[in-house]
Order: sequence, then structure tokens, then C-alpha cells
Amino acid sequence: MNVSKEIKLLCNVLNLTETELGSELGVSYETVNNWKHNRKNIDDLNLEKLYCYAYDKDIKINNIYEQLLKENHVDDGHIVLFHGAKKDFSMPIDIEHNSKLNNDFGKGFYLGENYEQAANYISTINKNKVYAFKMNTNNLKIYKYNVDNDWMISIAYFRGWLKEYENTIVIQKILQKIQQADVIIAPIADNRMFDIINEFVENEITDEQCRHALAATNLGYQYILKTKKAIDSISYLQELYVCNKEKEKCIEGRVSLTNNGQQKVKMSRIKYKNKGRYIGEILK
Repeated sequence: MNVSKEIKLLCNVLNLTETELGSELGVSYETVNNWKHNRKNIDDLNLEKLYCYAYDKDIKINNIYEQLLKENHVDDGHIVLFHGAKKDFSMPIDIEHNSKLNNDFGKGFYLGENYEQAANYISTINKNKVYAFKMNTNNLKIYKYNVDNDWMISIAYFRGWLKEYENTIVIQKILQKIQQADVIIAPIADNRMFDIINEFVENEITDEQCRHALAATNLGYQYILKTKKAIDSISYLQELYVCNKEKEKCIEGRVSLTNNGQQKVKMSRIKYKNKGRYIGEILK
């Protein structure tokens, strides 16, 4: 990985010489100088040390990169998105062979609207790479969900929880919209949300309770590229490295968010008890 910009940033912000930075990282001046001038790529061990050192100094390299990428690449019809990869991939993306059917919206290439979402996604696995892409949304058929019944039912359907209802008019209309879209934009669902949606599927809570409980935990939006046309609309920008200290901070943040969300979920269930419809009534 090329870390020339990172070396220049750290030396400039911390007012360090390359010798002093090398001393902090436990390497020689020559090694730092080679990294700076792209004569040698950094190895994984020193990459971790470099990013952890920056993180300890409160220099959030990836947040800086995110800001610069959006400043340089976001314009009319163009957006920057981020992918936290659980496995290696190469361009062009092969949706058919590199995506699972039981994801939130079936097969597709999943991206987040900001770096933090992607970093959170890989925070609990043995992966440290987030990838930035530019997408041209012009001429794409895009269908956007909010936290509503269609979104909840879609998640439940693609998770395989609504087999008995798959031929109903409601689900067939939802599937038709998805099949016509190049890109789906939808709220991100985590494990806690899946639990809540499953309670809705099991007729334990109403749609009104489920919607408000899910809205209590806002994780932002994800973009799901469903067609070759959508895949052809993206171009690779940059690889971002997420050090283990940053991943630990992500996990702490998720725990805090989960705890706060659980309280809001409890309040929503009480406030909207006996309001709304059960899934059997919606899909009959």
C-alpha cells in the first residue's frame, strides 16, 4: 500500500522529521523516506503501526480522505460511496458469483453512503480494508426505501422469512419494483433490526410498533447495485486502511448506539401497543 500522503501528513501536522517519525514507529529514516517517495510499499505490520500511531494522535486519516474524496468527486449526478469488504474482490464486480441471495435485498453490490458505515461493517471481522467508489447516478433507475412497511417486508422476504406469503399481491408488487431498479437505496439493517423485523413476521408486534422501533436506530442508508448497468456506473477511487484501534472504537460506538436504541425500542413498543396491523392482516 502506498502511504506517501500519510507520511507527509503526519510529519506536517505533528512537526516531525522523517527520522523522528521513524523513531516513533521503530523503523529507520531510510525506510520512512522510501515510503514517502514510493520506492517501497509498506508491509502490513508497519501499516498497522502507522495508522494506530496517527489514531493515537487524534489524526483521523480516513475521515480526511473521505472529506477530500467528496470535495473532489461529488457533483451533479456523481456521488462517493464506500464498501467494507468481507472478502477480496476485483473490478469489474461480478454480482452473480460474489453476492449472496439472502442479503437484505438479495444479490447485489452493497455500499454505504459514508466511510463510518463501511468501517463499522468490518469492525468485528479480521479485515482492515474499506474501498471508496465514485458512482454516476445519471440514467440509472433508482428505487429508494424509507423505514416503512415495504422496507420491512422486503428485508423479511429476502431473509427467507415469508415463504408462505411470496405469491401475495403485496410482495409481488414489491419484487416488481426491485426487479425494475438498477440501484436500491434503503436504510441499513443490523442484527438488532433483524430481531425486531422477525418479531413483526411472527405476529408478535404490529407494523406500527415495528416501524417506530426500527426508526429508533438510524444507521443511515445503503446503496445496492443490482444490475450490470449499475456496476458499470461505478469507478474505483481508493483503498482505505482501518487499524485495529479504530475498529475497537467502532465497536464501542456500536455498543453505545445499541444500548440507546434498545431504550427507544422499548418506548416505541409501549407507545404504539395495539396500534397498526399485524403482518397476517397486511399480506392476506
